[in-house]
Amino acid sequence: MDNNKKKREEKGITAILLTTILATTVLAAATTTAAASSLTYTTCEDFEEGTLTGVECEDDLLQLSENTTTLPFIWVPNQEHTASKLNTTTGDELGRYRTCPEDVNGYPSRTTVDLQGNVWLGNRQAGTVVKIGLYENGQCVDRNGNGVVETSQDLNADGDISGAEMLPWGKDECVLFEVVLIPGLEGTYTPGDYNGTYADSATSGPRSIAVDAANNVWVGCFGSHLFYYLDGETGEILKTVNVSTSGHKPYGAVMDENGVLWSSGHDENHVLRLDPSTDPPNVSTVDLGHFVYGLGLDYLGHLFASGWDSYKLSKISTATATRDWTKTLTAPDGHNSRGVAVTSDNNVWVANSESDTVTRHDNDGNLSATISVGDCPTGVAVDADGKVWVCNLDDEFVHRIDPATDEIDLSKQVLGSGGHYSYSDMTGILVRSVTTKTGTWTVTFDSGAEETAWGKVSWNSDEPAGTSLTVRVRSSNETAANATWSAWETATNGVLLSSTPNARYLQVQTTLQIVSGETEKSPTLYDLTVETAAGPVPLPPPPPTTTPTISVTTDKTDYKTFDTMSVEIEFANPTNATQWVVYKWWLTIPGFDFMTTMATMPMTLPADYSQTFSYPIYVGYWGEQSFGALWGVALLDPGTNEIICFDTTYWCYKPIRPKNAGAETKKTPKSIASEIKEEIGKVGLPG
Repeated sequence: MDNNKKKREEKGITAILLTTILATTVLAAATTTAAASSLTYTTCEDFEEGTLTGVECEDDLLQLSENTTTLPFIWVPNQEHTASKLNTTTGDELGRYRTCPEDVNGYPSRTTVDLQGNVWLGNRQAGTVVKIGLYENGQCVDRNGNGVVETSQDLNADGDISGAEMLPWGKDECVLFEVVLIPGLEGTYTPGDYNGTYADSATSGPRSIAVDAANNVWVGCFGSHLFYYLDGETGEILKTVNVSTSGHKPYGAVMDENGVLWSSGHDENHVLRLDPSTDPPNVSTVDLGHFVYGLGLDYLGHLFASGWDSYKLSKISTATATRDWTKTLTAPDGHNSRGVAVTSDNNVWVANSESDTVTRHDNDGNLSATISVGDCPTGVAVDADGKVWVCNLDDEFVHRIDPATDEIDLSKQVLGSGGHYSYSDMTGILVRSVTTKTGTWTVTFDSGAEETAWGKVSWNSDEPAGTSLTVRVRSSNETAANATWSAWETATNGVLLSSTPNARYLQVQTTLQIVSGETEKSPTLYDLTVETAAGPVPLPPPPPTTTPTISVTTDKTDYKTFDTMSVEIEFANPTNATQWVVYKWWLTIPGFDFMTTMATMPMTLPADYSQTFSYPIYVGYWGEQSFGALWGVALLDPGTNEIICFDTTYWCYKPIRPKNAGAETKKTPKSIASEIKEEIGKVGLPG
C-alpha cells in the first residue's frame, strides 16, 4: 500500500479546506504531517486496499467468498528433474527449481500445492519428497543470513528460466527441505545435507500426495506400500501407515472435505479410503473393476477416478464410499486417461494421453467437449480464474483452456524441461476449496518512517465452531517486488509483537478458514488495527515554537450509532507575550462533498497559555451509509488573515440502524452538522 489511504485523503482535504474555508492564498509550507502511528481497517473500502484471495467484503464484513479460487500460480514438474512455477495469468515462468542432486534421477511427478501456495513434490525415482516455498508469499528462508533470499528468478524478464537463473541443488533458499522416504533411511534434511543413497521407484516411489486442512501432508509410496504423515511446517515424519494388507499401491491422492484421504490403486482396480480421525486410521477400499489412475473431487461430495487403458471413468460417493457409476470412454476421445480435475460447475475434465485430448464431461459423465491439446497430456488442474491447465509429457508444452469456449487461450513451452508428467493439485484449488475452505486478505501498512518499532495488531472477529481466523505479519523498509521481508510472525490479538524487526512497512496477512466439513459458516473479520510500538513514530525535533499553536484529536477513529465521540481542542501560547488570533473550527464530509464551519471567533491568548476544551458529541443515527469525516482547526492572524497554525484529524461513522428508524435511510450532511452543532452548544466555545 502506498502510504495509508486515510492519511492521503486527510492531507488532500486539508489543502482544500485551508484554501476555501480559511479564505487565504498563503499556505503554511513548513507544516509537517506526522508519520502514521496506527490505522483501523473496517470498511470494504479499507479492506480493498489490500489483496483479497478467496475472501470478499460485503456490508463492511470480510468473509470467505462463495467462489472457488486459489493463488495465481501453477507448479509443473519437469522430466529434467526440476519443477517450474508459472504465472497462470501470463504463462510466464517465474522460477525453476532442482528437486534432487544433479547426479540423481529424481523424475518428479506429483506436485501438490498447500494452503500457503508452497508445493510438495514427489521424486518418484529418488524416493524423496521436496517442499518448495512460494517466494511471492514470503515462504522462503534466508539460510545464510545475508539479508537476501537467494532463489531462482526470471532476471531478464523474458518469461523463461535459463542458465544461471536456476540455482544448483542446495543453493536455492526457496527449496526448503528434502524428506527421504526410503525404508530404513527416513529423515528430513536441508537440501544438500543428505549424503545417503537414493532409490528407484520399486523401492519407494512417492506417488500419492495430498494436503489436509491443517496444512500437513500425506505421502503414499508405491513400492513400499507406506503412507507417511508429514508436518507441513517442518517436514518431520509424524506417523507411518502400512497399507500392504489392503493390497494397495499408492498412485495418486486427494483429501475430501471430511478429512478423509483417497488414493488410487493402480492395477489393483480400487481406490483406498483412509480415515485419519481414528488411531490407527481406518483403512478400506472401494472396488471399481478397472485400472485406477487419476483422481478428482467435485463440490458435491463425489470422487472421480480415471481408468488409463481400461478406458473408464468412475464416480464414487465420498459420504457412503460406494460407486455411483462407471462410464466407458471411447476412441478417439478418452484413451489412456490420466489426470482428473473438476471446475466450479462440477464438470469433470480428463487428460487422455493416447488420444492427445482433454475431455469435458458433465457430472453424470456425459461427454460435452473434446479439446486437442498436443502430445501426450498427463495432468489437468484448475487455476484462480477457473480455467483448466493441461501438461504434456512429450512436447514440453502446457496449455490453458477457457471453459467458456472449450478452446486453448494460452500456450507455454517450458524450454528444456523435457516434458511434464503430473496429475495432481498443481494450483492448490482443491485444498483451498474442497479439502477446506480458506482465503486470505493481505495488506501493507506504511508507518511513514524507516526503522519503526512495531506494537500490536488487534482485531474483532466472529469464528463459529469449525472455523478459524489467524493473523501473521512481517516487516520491511521497502515494498518493491524483490524487497527483503522479515520472517512471518503469528500475531496474538491485542498483544505486542515479539520478533518482527523495526522497519517502515508492516505486511499483515489474515487467513479465514473452515476447518471442519461439518459447517458451512464463514468466519468474519469486522475490523483490524495496526499500531506502532509507542504511538506516533518519532520525528526530528521541531524548531522552538515562537507562535501560538492549536491541535484537535478524537478519542478513537471509528464511531458507531449511539457512541459518544470525545473531541479535544488544545490551545497554546508558548510565547512571553499576549497573542490575538482568530480561531476557526470546521467539519468536512468528503463523500458528500460537504464542508461547514462550526465556529469562527477572535481569541486572546495570554502569555504561556495552555488549555484544552473537551466536547462530548453524541453519535446519532446519521443514515445507513458509512462515511469518513474530518475535523479541522486553525489560528489566523487577525490583521492579514494568514495561517498561524492548523491541525486536522480523521474519523469514520459506522451506522447501526435503530429498530424505530422507520423508512428513513439517509440524512443530509446539513442535518448531521446541525445535530453536532447542537451537541457543541451544550458545552460552549472558548470565551
